Amino acid sequence: MSDHIGRLARKYKDKGVLLDTNLLLLFVIGSYRRDIISEFKRTAQYTLADFELVVKILKFFRTKLTTPNILTEVDNLARQLPKNQYAAVSKTLKGIIENTFEKYVSSAEASRSDVYAALGLTDTITHDYPDEILVITDDFELYNRLGSKNRDAININHIREFRS
Repeated sequence: MSDHIGRLARKYKDKGVLLDTNLLLLFVIGSYRRDIISEFKRTAQYTLADFELVVKILKFFRTKLTTPNILTEVDNLARQLPKNQYAAVSKTLKGIIENTFEKYVSSAEASRSDVYAALGLTDTITHDYPDEILVITDDFELYNRLGSKNRDAININHIREFRS
Protein backbone atom coordinates (compact mmCIF):
# COMPACT_ATOMS: atom_id res chain seq x y z
CA MET A 1 0.00 0.00 0.00
CA SER A 2 2.77 2.50 0.88
CA ASP A 3 4.45 2.05 -2.54
CA HIS A 4 1.14 2.86 -4.23
CA ILE A 5 0.65 5.97 -2.09
CA GLY A 6 4.21 7.09 -2.77
CA ARG A 7 3.73 6.70 -6.54
CA LEU A 8 0.51 8.72 -6.40
CA ALA A 9 2.15 11.45 -4.33
CA ARG A 10 5.06 11.77 -6.76
CA LYS A 11 2.73 11.72 -9.78
CA TYR A 12 0.65 14.61 -8.42
CA LYS A 13 3.30 16.65 -6.61
CA ASP A 14 3.14 19.35 -9.29
CA LYS A 15 -0.34 18.65 -10.69
CA GLY A 16 -2.10 19.18 -7.41
CA VAL A 17 -3.98 17.76 -4.47
CA LEU A 18 -7.53 18.40 -3.34
CA LEU A 19 -8.63 17.75 0.24
CA ASP A 20 -12.24 16.79 0.66
CA THR A 21 -14.45 18.86 2.98
CA ASN A 22 -13.84 17.02 6.27
CA LEU A 23 -10.07 17.00 5.87
CA LEU A 24 -9.94 20.65 4.85
CA LEU A 25 -12.10 21.46 7.88
CA LEU A 26 -9.64 19.54 10.06
CA PHE A 27 -6.81 21.58 8.54
CA VAL A 28 -8.65 24.86 9.18
CA ILE A 29 -9.60 24.03 12.77
CA GLY A 30 -6.15 22.66 13.57
CA SER A 31 -4.47 25.67 12.01
CA TYR A 32 -6.71 27.92 14.07
CA ARG A 33 -6.38 26.06 17.39
CA ARG A 34 -4.96 22.57 17.63
CA ASP A 35 -6.32 22.15 21.15
CA ILE A 36 -9.96 22.15 19.99
CA ILE A 37 -9.69 19.47 17.29
CA SER A 38 -10.97 16.75 19.62
CA GLU A 39 -13.52 19.06 21.29
CA PHE A 40 -15.21 20.54 18.22
CA LYS A 41 -18.07 18.28 17.17
CA ARG A 42 -17.15 18.48 13.48
CA THR A 43 -13.54 17.38 14.00
CA ALA A 44 -13.90 15.25 17.15
CA GLN A 45 -13.32 12.04 15.16
CA TYR A 46 -9.78 13.21 14.37
CA THR A 47 -6.65 13.41 16.47
CA LEU A 48 -3.78 15.86 16.62
CA ALA A 49 -1.76 13.22 14.73
CA ASP A 50 -4.38 13.29 11.94
CA PHE A 51 -4.00 17.06 11.70
CA GLU A 52 -0.22 16.75 11.58
CA LEU A 53 -0.58 14.16 8.82
CA VAL A 54 -2.73 16.54 6.77
CA VAL A 55 -0.16 19.31 7.28
CA LYS A 56 2.60 16.97 6.11
CA ILE A 57 0.55 15.98 3.05
CA LEU A 58 -0.14 19.58 2.07
CA LYS A 59 3.52 20.57 2.44
CA PHE A 60 4.50 17.85 -0.03
CA PHE A 61 2.32 19.15 -2.89
CA ARG A 62 3.18 22.32 -4.76
CA THR A 63 -0.40 22.97 -5.83
CA LYS A 64 -3.37 22.91 -3.49
CA LEU A 65 -6.77 22.77 -5.16
CA THR A 66 -10.34 23.20 -4.00
CA THR A 67 -13.79 24.17 -5.18
CA PRO A 68 -16.17 26.91 -4.03
CA ASN A 69 -18.49 24.15 -2.81
CA ILE A 70 -15.87 22.65 -0.51
CA LEU A 71 -14.93 26.08 0.82
CA THR A 72 -18.57 26.96 1.46
CA GLU A 73 -19.11 23.73 3.37
CA VAL A 74 -15.94 24.25 5.40
CA ASP A 75 -16.92 27.83 6.21
CA ASN A 76 -20.42 26.79 7.26
CA LEU A 77 -19.15 23.92 9.41
CA ALA A 78 -16.48 26.08 11.04
CA ARG A 79 -19.21 28.53 12.03
CA GLN A 80 -20.58 25.89 14.35
CA LEU A 81 -17.85 27.02 16.72
CA PRO A 82 -18.94 29.56 19.32
CA LYS A 83 -19.75 32.92 17.78
CA ASN A 84 -16.88 34.65 19.59
CA GLN A 85 -14.44 32.51 17.52
CA TYR A 86 -15.85 33.44 14.08
CA ALA A 87 -13.43 36.29 13.40
CA ALA A 88 -10.32 34.28 14.24
CA VAL A 89 -11.33 31.09 12.41
CA SER A 90 -12.43 33.20 9.41
CA LYS A 91 -9.00 34.82 9.34
CA THR A 92 -7.42 31.35 9.35
CA LEU A 93 -9.66 30.15 6.52
CA LYS A 94 -8.98 33.34 4.54
CA GLY A 95 -5.24 32.65 4.70
CA ILE A 96 -5.77 29.10 3.46
CA ILE A 97 -8.06 30.28 0.65
CA GLU A 98 -5.44 32.77 -0.52
CA ASN A 99 -2.92 29.94 -0.94
CA THR A 100 -5.24 27.55 -2.75
CA PHE A 101 -6.28 27.39 -6.39
CA GLU A 102 -10.06 27.35 -6.62
CA LYS A 103 -11.81 25.76 -9.61
CA TYR A 104 -15.43 26.59 -10.34
CA VAL A 105 -17.84 24.03 -11.79
CA SER A 106 -21.42 25.16 -12.19
CA SER A 107 -24.11 23.50 -10.12
CA ALA A 108 -26.14 22.98 -13.28
CA GLU A 109 -23.28 21.06 -14.86
CA ALA A 110 -22.71 19.00 -11.72
CA SER A 111 -26.39 18.17 -11.34
CA ARG A 112 -26.33 16.51 -14.78
CA SER A 113 -23.69 14.03 -13.62
CA ASP A 114 -24.71 10.42 -13.21
CA VAL A 115 -23.40 10.43 -9.62
CA TYR A 116 -25.20 13.55 -8.43
CA ALA A 117 -28.13 11.76 -6.76
CA ALA A 118 -25.79 9.46 -4.85
CA LEU A 119 -23.04 11.92 -3.92
CA GLY A 120 -24.63 15.34 -3.67
CA LEU A 121 -23.35 18.54 -5.18
CA THR A 122 -19.98 19.00 -3.47
CA ASP A 123 -18.79 15.42 -3.87
CA THR A 124 -20.07 15.27 -7.46
CA ILE A 125 -17.93 18.27 -8.35
CA THR A 126 -14.94 16.63 -6.67
CA HIS A 127 -15.70 13.34 -8.46
CA ASP A 128 -16.00 15.05 -11.85
CA TYR A 129 -13.19 17.59 -11.29
CA PRO A 130 -12.13 18.59 -14.80
CA ASP A 131 -8.36 18.36 -14.26
CA GLU A 132 -6.08 15.46 -13.38
CA ILE A 133 -5.64 15.80 -9.61
CA LEU A 134 -5.19 13.65 -6.55
CA VAL A 135 -8.16 13.64 -4.18
CA ILE A 136 -7.59 12.87 -0.52
CA THR A 137 -10.72 12.06 1.41
CA ASP A 138 -12.11 10.17 4.37
CA ASP A 139 -15.39 9.54 2.54
CA PHE A 140 -15.49 5.87 1.47
CA GLU A 141 -18.38 6.41 -0.98
CA LEU A 142 -16.51 9.17 -2.81
CA TYR A 143 -13.24 7.23 -2.67
CA ASN A 144 -14.84 4.09 -4.10
CA ARG A 145 -16.61 5.99 -6.88
CA LEU A 146 -13.40 7.78 -7.84
CA GLY A 147 -11.66 4.42 -8.01
CA SER A 148 -14.37 2.93 -10.19
CA LYS A 149 -13.91 5.90 -12.55
CA ASN A 150 -10.12 5.26 -12.61
CA ARG A 151 -9.48 8.60 -10.90
CA ASP A 152 -6.64 8.69 -8.42
CA ALA A 153 -7.62 9.11 -4.79
CA ILE A 154 -6.31 8.26 -1.37
CA ASN A 155 -8.47 7.55 1.63
CA ILE A 156 -6.79 9.13 4.64
CA ASN A 157 -7.52 5.96 6.62
CA HIS A 158 -5.14 4.08 4.33
CA ILE A 159 -2.19 6.33 5.18
CA ARG A 160 -2.70 6.89 8.90
CA GLU A 161 -0.26 4.02 9.58
CA PHE A 162 2.50 5.84 7.65
CA ARG A 163 2.49 9.02 9.78
CA SER A 164 6.15 8.99 10.68
